[in-house]
Amino acid sequence: MHHDAGTSTLTTRLVLRLAGELGNEDCADRVLARAGLSDRRAELQALHGRVTYAVKAALLDAVAAELADPGIGLRLGEAALRDQALAPFRAVVRALGSPEAVLRSVSRVSTRLDTATVFRCLGVGTGAARVGWRVLPPNAPNRVDCDYNTGMLRQVPVVFGLPPAEVRHGSCQVDGAPECVYEVSWEPRRRASRGRRRAARPDLDAALLSDERLGILQDAVGDLAGDADLEQTLERITSRADRALHAPGHLLDVRLPDGTRHVRARGLGAQVADHLGDTPLEPGLQRVGDAEVLAVPVATADRTHGVLAAVLRPGQAFLPEDEAMLAAFARHAAVGLRTSALLAEAREHEETARLLLAVARSLAGQPSVQRIAQAVADAVPVLSSADRSAVALWESGRESVRIAGASGWSGELADRIARYVTDTSQSPELCEIARHGRPMLVDASGSPWARDVLAEFGVRAMAGVPIAVGERFVGIVLVHWVHQEPPAVLGETLVERLWGLAGIAGVALENTRLAHEVEWQATHDALTGLPNRGTFETRLEELTGAGDDGDAACAVLLCDVSRLTRINESLGHEAGDEVLRQVADRLRSVLREGDLLGRYGGDQFVVALPDVTAAGLPAVADRVSAALAAPVTVAGRDVFVDLVTGGAASLPTPGVPAAARSLVSRAAEELQLAKARLHGGRSPGVASARELRLETDLHGALGRGEITVHYQPQLDLVTGRVAAVEALVRWVHPELGPVPPDVFVPLAEAGGLIGDIGAHVLREACTTVARWRREGTDLDVAVNVSPLQLAEPGFADLVEATLRETGLPCPALTVEVTESHVLSEAAVRNGHLARLRGLGVGVSVDDFGTGWSSLTQLRRLPATEVKIDRSFTAGMADGDGPVVAAVIGLGRGLGLRVVAEGVETVDQLRELAALGCDRVQGYLLGRPGPAEEVLGRLPAGPALPLGIPVPRGVPPVRRGRHDAGRGTPPAPPAGPGRADGDQPAWTSGDGRGSGGPSCSPMPYRA
Repeated sequence: MHHDAGTSTLTTRLVLRLAGELGNEDCADRVLARAGLSDRRAELQALHGRVTYAVKAALLDAVAAELADPGIGLRLGEAALRDQALAPFRAVVRALGSPEAVLRSVSRVSTRLDTATVFRCLGVGTGAARVGWRVLPPNAPNRVDCDYNTGMLRQVPVVFGLPPAEVRHGSCQVDGAPECVYEVSWEPRRRASRGRRRAARPDLDAALLSDERLGILQDAVGDLAGDADLEQTLERITSRADRALHAPGHLLDVRLPDGTRHVRARGLGAQVADHLGDTPLEPGLQRVGDAEVLAVPVATADRTHGVLAAVLRPGQAFLPEDEAMLAAFARHAAVGLRTSALLAEAREHEETARLLLAVARSLAGQPSVQRIAQAVADAVPVLSSADRSAVALWESGRESVRIAGASGWSGELADRIARYVTDTSQSPELCEIARHGRPMLVDASGSPWARDVLAEFGVRAMAGVPIAVGERFVGIVLVHWVHQEPPAVLGETLVERLWGLAGIAGVALENTRLAHEVEWQATHDALTGLPNRGTFETRLEELTGAGDDGDAACAVLLCDVSRLTRINESLGHEAGDEVLRQVADRLRSVLREGDLLGRYGGDQFVVALPDVTAAGLPAVADRVSAALAAPVTVAGRDVFVDLVTGGAASLPTPGVPAAARSLVSRAAEELQLAKARLHGGRSPGVASARELRLETDLHGALGRGEITVHYQPQLDLVTGRVAAVEALVRWVHPELGPVPPDVFVPLAEAGGLIGDIGAHVLREACTTVARWRREGTDLDVAVNVSPLQLAEPGFADLVEATLRETGLPCPALTVEVTESHVLSEAAVRNGHLARLRGLGVGVSVDDFGTGWSSLTQLRRLPATEVKIDRSFTAGMADGDGPVVAAVIGLGRGLGLRVVAEGVETVDQLRELAALGCDRVQGYLLGRPGPAEEVLGRLPAGPALPLGIPVPRGVPPVRRGRHDAGRGTPPAPPAGPGRADGDQPAWTSGDGRGSGGPSCSPMPYRA
């Protein structure tokens, strides 16, 4: 590859593919011939290659000429959006989140495709940006390439589901300008149409980038840890670093164990090396001269050799993930250097070097620990002239070794050696090797354990050489003499050879561990250790396609951890991470051995349940949810965490991967429905530590007697009597005192406690008012109902059972529902309100006028009452009087009783009476209080001397079709000051009639 090769072959591959699409089948061949590149077709269509900018320019000119289309560059942008080979690049763009973010980071993104040119952001605003671009010397700018930039910039908003951008190409480098300037504008993010919207796929993008990075790393490391000598390894590291992280230059600066310093550079790396001179380069992101340099350590577990650096030109920048990619390559490079150093030492002795080289070759392609152990065991007899050998691997948790590979054993002895395990408590010799890391010869003069082992396996003597990675003991190379004469002592040559073999074995084992670690990280969630989304879906496809007879069931359960955002915001993300780890542990504890648990992303877990049908899925969901019943302890406090679950089950479809995707999709739909039922569409606000404490303490508050019911009287303006009370829930926290309902009721709804609290308030209110009625105080009661209670299947049964148990007549109860939730199709479909009306229970639309008002929907509802919101009552003096009059008129027209809330002044009371309002409540009439306190404030007389005139000609409220079974309050008897039998005359406290100057305070007012 040319040292100035900065253009990705993804671009040349795209050009040739578009030529084939637009021309005939041999058009691409003609383009290559016209550009003089016919012999480089395979190179130009590679997925991970690089070519010079001159090659790119020649190819662009050739395709424009061949297709007679000077504007072909504009079409390359749209083609790039379809090209599957560019999917990882599109994922990088999408990961930035918005067109503004992409264009702000254009210098970073563009280096993925070309480092022979420099993009820079000149300015970004909402829906607009200015971008500069120039071709770096010695290359000359190309008109078709300018158009290619325009085409690519147009597609940036399309990646985010928006229409293409408008791009105006002002000054151009081809025409002599110092750089090309592009003015880019697009429609800001909005609700895209169905045909244009593209759903964000962050998890799939992450999996795609992870797979790409893993593939690039595997391609780059190649045979770095193979049989190359030191010079070859240094050159390979330097040249292949560009495969791991493409940049205009790279620099390798290492010092080997013998003290020699080695500096290798490519491209701009040579300039950086010249600038540094004898000064070593330190790890990190830094500027050296005009160059941007990213340096990472080249290190193994026990030694740091130096640094490996990528170098960018001025104006170019690195992406956040570039450091991790370069560091991963550098770790493999360190392994390669270590291998080369060990081999260099071994070559000091020709025969030893030849033998170890053969072993290194045999280990280079071994994919597993077992195969490495076997290859090392096979090499021991050749190196030592012994009869038999074995490799024992260390299990640190048990302080024991197990045999992983053996050579020269046969029959029963082979089986016995393969199963052999011993630990440091049994073997003094093993303890010595593990602790001190020195070779040891063991014969009949050794410990009782040694004599027993020699006798058991028919061995005259054996030697052990530790395998170590740095200071970490990982195993032993074992040499056994059976027929051959064992040495009296371990000679220098034998020790040297065995040490060399153990060293190569350690490097190979460590290299395999690193490869397995990279693979594990790509397939598992680092926080919980569970399979990630991609791995789970792959295994699920295997599960759903495993039943050849077609009668084995499989189910999927998606689990969403509730209140994780609240925990993160109030206790910190470390606490949130600990919650996720504990949730994962609890889920593991309740699943079967064959079940598959994974983390699906964010706050979601997913479970695959083989042989579970749709009928058995609810029981599994209950068991999983019950695992989170006890609080989770994080940051020194107990936090309640619930799971919202959604599941799906089906019979497998062998050979059809879509069956797995269909299961997950259906489970996701069920999860969304469950979350909607739980939260009623309410969006949680920003959490605080106080809210989290209240949410936790609310669990059990009902059982501790902290939840009580207060009552507020409602005055009938026709009779002048207190006709009803509204039951209001109250919570008195033992430490914080009274908690406002508008604070704790939403928490109860979000935490799934509203059902129990609502049932308690209903039962307490019905019990209290039923007792009052038996004692002679004939009142009705209104009870507020949460929309989540209305969504429960057994709500109407609960109300009916409560009325039956308490003895309260059905017409004496009114359920109040908030307008914004009631006026919906669901309130009509579920049938609860219609059933309650059939029993004679009243239905009141609370806070009328503040929600989603619809006369048509109100007409369809089984309502008997509307309540005017307190905001309108308070605003009557400021112009809301007509609105209140309109609501009262609407209620009369529909035959509904009208109740006004928030009455706090005499003027408000008079005006409502004059407008014909049926009932009123508010602080003027009495604050909410406990049952006996409110009962004690009620008047003993038949009517209240309010002193509020009611204009003549305003008839009593007519009762319509929704009031069947409730009865109409009888008109009061004619009295002093009445003009007829239909209209009461109100008198002031001093008996002066309707013109009284003031209203006496209510006898029951707080």
